Amino acid sequence: MDFREPLSAAAALASGALAGFVLTNPRNRAWTINASDREIDRWLSSQPTGVVVALVLAVVAVAGLQRSGSRRLSWLLAAVCALVLIGARWVVPHAGGVDTLIALHFAKTATAGFLLGAAVAAVWGRWAPQLALTLGVAGAFLLASVQRLPRGDAAYVEPASMSTSAIGEPPQWLLVGVLVLAVASAVVARSQFRVQRPDRKTLLTALVGALALALLNRLLGAWIDDQEFGEPMTVWLIVAFSLAVIVAGTALIARRFPGLDGRFLLAATGVTAAAVLVLDDLRTPRVTIPAAALLAVGVFTLAAGIAVAVRVPPKWRRPGWGLCLAALVPLVATVWPDFGNDGVALLFRLAVLGGGTGFALASALPGSAPVAVLGLALPFASLVFVAATTVPRSRVVYSDATTSNRLPSSPASTAASDHLAGVAMLLVVAFCVYAVHERRNTPDGS
Repeated sequence: MDFREPLSAAAALASGALAGFVLTNPRNRAWTINASDREIDRWLSSQPTGVVVALVLAVVAVAGLQRSGSRRLSWLLAAVCALVLIGARWVVPHAGGVDTLIALHFAKTATAGFLLGAAVAAVWGRWAPQLALTLGVAGAFLLASVQRLPRGDAAYVEPASMSTSAIGEPPQWLLVGVLVLAVASAVVARSQFRVQRPDRKTLLTALVGALALALLNRLLGAWIDDQEFGEPMTVWLIVAFSLAVIVAGTALIARRFPGLDGRFLLAATGVTAAAVLVLDDLRTPRVTIPAAALLAVGVFTLAAGIAVAVRVPPKWRRPGWGLCLAALVPLVATVWPDFGNDGVALLFRLAVLGGGTGFALASALPGSAPVAVLGLALPFASLVFVAATTVPRSRVVYSDATTSNRLPSSPASTAASDHLAGVAMLLVVAFCVYAVHERRNTPDGS
């Protein structure tokens, strides 16, 4: 038995999980930092910027490694990235202030981008390892922020006050695991098994697409954030415009990739839109379900969705079906926004989302590594989806008809925003299903 394949799969799984953990930096209601208001504003502004930069660097890493052609070099780069993240984890408790934390944040997110690019370059084109990498990245996207510490009657997230991330630093076992597995994979890599050869047009399209989507998400996401004290109608018009720009831009970029590869970008966008409402609930202090239960359900259903997609006949392997399953989450949120905020119902929502995500991504896996790394990194940089579902639901305000004072949002406006958030994400998923179906039915996939 050749142990190189399972070793590469294990290294890919761990590398994807670590990169995803570092790139997961959600709005966290329970997070605090000891700094002035001005310093906190700079820290908060740096968080999304670091993530979108990582999106571009991941594609750059794949481009460079494809030119080198060496799998051993790809795994060595992954090992170096693990060493950098281990060093950053050691430095964080000794950070002297917010400026140091911001610098460490950019260093960590850049490293995570290179780590993801290295893992994709090393395994893409090999069936089992690329599925393991997809599981690791998707699992981190859905579950990285689940870790919590008990406090009182409810679970509560409270990372260290000095941290580069709202969910704290990566666990030591994951850092060491990536380092050991990457070094081992580099040692046993065969020189005759080369990294996928680069295609100039695909590389250029992926790089331009990464730059465009990174800039759009950063700018439009910040625009929505700036409306946190705006009128409900104004907020939702800006949200609608921003979502339309993002999905149109994604579809345009997807059409530029050869064959059916562009479906992966659309599938990643659809599952991200379906996931954001569940992720917001998972990250609230009121959740009482043990983290172990959430992790078990999320990982099992993700793996099950991937396994089903792999085993069904090719004619049934359609990412639109996985997206339709995941779309049940925003559909329910549209009708009943408070359903499944906690308890067994939350586990059920997570299970539906995990199964749909696994099936959709595994069914749409592209043949090209640059497309793969762009699709895998995109959910973490989808700032518009996050802003569109958090700002209107939690911070919408209205003007009193009799005074010029701004008051907190009324129950009626908050309820309407909860329903509209579900509608908005459902429409995004529906568009992705349509775009994937249309692309499959064109003769050349374009």
